[in-house]
Amino acid sequence: IVLILLGVGGVAYTFSTLADYIVAGELNGFLRRQRMMRDISKLRRHYIICGYGRVGQQVTQGLRANKYDVVVIDAVEDHVAEFEAQGIYYVIGDAASDPVLQQAGIEHASGLCTCLPSDATNVFVVLSSRTFNPELFIISRSNLPESERKLRIAGANQVINPYTITGHRMAAQLLHPSVVEFLDVIMRAGDLELRIEEIKVGEKSTMNGRSLADCNVRGDTGVNVLAIRRHNGQLYTHLPAAFVLNTGDTLIGLGTQPQLSLLAQRAADERHALHVQAPHAA
Repeated sequence: IVLILLGVGGVAYTFSTLADYIVAGELNGFLRRQRMMRDISKLRRHYIICGYGRVGQQVTQGLRANKYDVVVIDAVEDHVAEFEAQGIYYVIGDAASDPVLQQAGIEHASGLCTCLPSDATNVFVVLSSRTFNPELFIISRSNLPESERKLRIAGANQVINPYTITGHRMAAQLLHPSVVEFLDVIMRAGDLELRIEEIKVGEKSTMNGRSLADCNVRGDTGVNVLAIRRHNGQLYTHLPAAFVLNTGDTLIGLGTQPQLSLLAQRAADERHALHVQAPHAA
């Protein structure tokens, strides 16, 4: 009888300990997620990545390597351990769902990249995101050429077919290997001295309404202006001295971080990560 009682007691103790462990683990996980959601709610000008497949992983790594705040939306709970191990903010759910986008801080985000394998789902994500944040910069993956028009109508600023980009990259690597390597280095190395960034001309900027010659950008800041994108989206790479800058124009400049910061102050607007898709990007 004593042995039976001891056996029953041992089993009961084991189950009790196991239950406590499970409850404690679930509680710790719950509290950890609550802290993360509070942190996400405080983010401003961050980037949201929808889908953590092979493309989404590369986008996330690229942004985090350059010290940008990222929130990943993914429907696969198996990725949670990886997110937590790497310190990645995440929301588990359907990226086309309004509550899920709100949990990721869509209203305060600077940009969103939807990398989902379904073009139809990407259209819904773009539509919902644009509704919440009219100023959001949206990039969408497209698997079929005929989907590009639909995604742009839905509100995507840029639509990228990974197969097309890969082909362009490989062709450029064959024809201009040194140029591609140079662009690859300055675009991906966050600690490199030279950087390419884009700087928008603000409404109250002293550069507004003045020519490049009058602004003397290179002489005053040391930044080389490689191209200018007008507010209507037209890109200019041939820049005569008489080229006049207007509110909303985006200067694509090459320089050191201090030089680019100085130009950003003159432009009276914030710098953003380069949105122009260079031909070398994969």
